[in-house]
Amino acid sequence: MTHSPEAIAVHRNGRLVYANEAAAHLIGARQGADILRRRASDFVHPDDLALVQQRLTSGPARVQYRLRRLDDGIREVEAVSVSIAFEGTPAMQTLFRDVTERKELEARLLHGAFHDALTGLANRALFRDRLEHALQVAGRDPDHRIAVLFLDLDDFKGVNDSLGHDAGDQLLRTVSERIMAEVRASDTVARFGGDEFAVLLERLPTESEALTIVNRIKVALRRPLMLEGRLMSVATSVGVAYATPADDVDTLLRNADVAMYEAKEAGKARHAVFEPSMYAAIVQRLQLEADIRMAAGAPERSGLFLAYQPIVDLRTGAVRGLEALLRWDHPTRGTVTPSVFVPVAEHTGVIVPLGRWVLEQACTQLMAWRTQWWRERRQPDSVPSVSVNISGRQLAEEDFVDEVAAILQRTGAPAGSITLEITESVIMRNTESSLRTLSALKALGLRLAIDDFGTGYSSLSYLQKFPVDVLKIDRAFVEGVAQGGSDAALARTIVTLGTTLGLRTVAEGVETSSQQEALEAMGCVDGQGYLFSPARPVDEITAWLRVQTGSLAIAV
Repeated sequence: MTHSPEAIAVHRNGRLVYANEAAAHLIGARQGADILRRRASDFVHPDDLALVQQRLTSGPARVQYRLRRLDDGIREVEAVSVSIAFEGTPAMQTLFRDVTERKELEARLLHGAFHDALTGLANRALFRDRLEHALQVAGRDPDHRIAVLFLDLDDFKGVNDSLGHDAGDQLLRTVSERIMAEVRASDTVARFGGDEFAVLLERLPTESEALTIVNRIKVALRRPLMLEGRLMSVATSVGVAYATPADDVDTLLRNADVAMYEAKEAGKARHAVFEPSMYAAIVQRLQLEADIRMAAGAPERSGLFLAYQPIVDLRTGAVRGLEALLRWDHPTRGTVTPSVFVPVAEHTGVIVPLGRWVLEQACTQLMAWRTQWWRERRQPDSVPSVSVNISGRQLAEEDFVDEVAAILQRTGAPAGSITLEITESVIMRNTESSLRTLSALKALGLRLAIDDFGTGYSSLSYLQKFPVDVLKIDRAFVEGVAQGGSDAALARTIVTLGTTLGLRTVAEGVETSSQQEALEAMGCVDGQGYLFSPARPVDEITAWLRVQTGSLAIAV
């Protein structure tokens, strides 16, 4: 046994009577003789001593425990003890196997299974386990108040895109540290992945304590930090859900997530407390998202269609153009207004294929009218030009100009008869990129209009650079234009600006004769609104156009 690679020791009446070289080395002695007559319990961690003694008193035993070395170091060992006769007297022989490295590896693997590698926080699996335990405790103790916070960083993608993933990772680590600093020792903070974090608050004295912690976290995250040489701050949207006796893990997590979504929809950098009505709203929204995605794949079969609203000369009443407006007659919901489905299409990105379909449909319809007018011996050129709204998502697409050019080529629509309308806020979002894209569209021969003008923050210097043809005055200013005051002053300023820059002005939302007269007196050229005609489906607007262009027949 003396030269065996396995550590072997023999003890009788609780004291060592033999230890081979491997055992001496394990304990930290130079040779076995140095530790003879020492109590075996001297080398057992105090917290494990009761377990070891219990196993040994019951006869041969296998046990894992922490062994104390002479230098006070700790090794994890697996020990197997059997009764033997040593030098003719009963004794206990123990074979030790050092499993320290294996236990450390197991601990690392276990930690990795339940913790986030980047931040060291709990992961989703550990959070769920602790939440389930907390709910069980709350079920037995009504005073055990629980809340779950769900946090999502606002505009985190912009950090990754502009500064790189290393900076994004550093930001996530800093966020983790700041959240941990604002919660209590009994709370659990987890990273669910990406920029999503969750906090489990237990034993809350009152529900308001959860909101106090939320506010502390928001303030802490707003403190400036340096990333890649840039000083920046972080905002987060937070959802709060309080546990009820009926809640299970999935329900409480879902509720916190729904509340977070509500906070983000309300304008970001906010928090919201879950209410049952929120869930019903989110289910409806998710269903609408699914519906709009499906509709984008087959627009006409899904009830999507274009309606056209005339743009008329305020002085003569002559039709100057038609704005193509997307409408949705949902197969089961009935009429879904653009104010409901367009934001959802924007949010999901479905607006890009939908916008492409709208432009192609409008161009196709323009050519259909021209062909129809020719067959009816009307002047094809009397068909008004068509305006189509372009979303910010479309404008940001790298191949957008190429797609527009391809649509013009496929449909044969003359570019000069197509006006693309882009809102002021979209154009100003990235001015240099917008200028390049608008210039490329203008080079195709298209007309360009700034929609909802006056609601954004255009500077005169940029407005002079943009190759636009039309300014459309937002309906918010048109509504009170006949009463004078600030609306009239703003409308007059926009008309004067358009005249100065040589741009045609169109007033949106004209509903009364007094508004028409006031706008005409200001020098506004064109208008559209219910006073002249609502948006009409193709068949109705075609009949309406026939009346308007009835005298413009082809000469024989």
